[in-house]
Amino acid sequence: AGNLCRCTGYQKIVDAVEAAASHLTEKRGEP
Repeated sequence: AGNLCRCTGYQKIVDAVEAAASHLTEKRGEP
């Protein structure tokens, strides 16, 4: 259960980081 919780939390963090990176890239006008 501990590993499952860690994996779920990690995936949410990855999703958030990717979304933020994509947003920042769009604001700068880079591909």
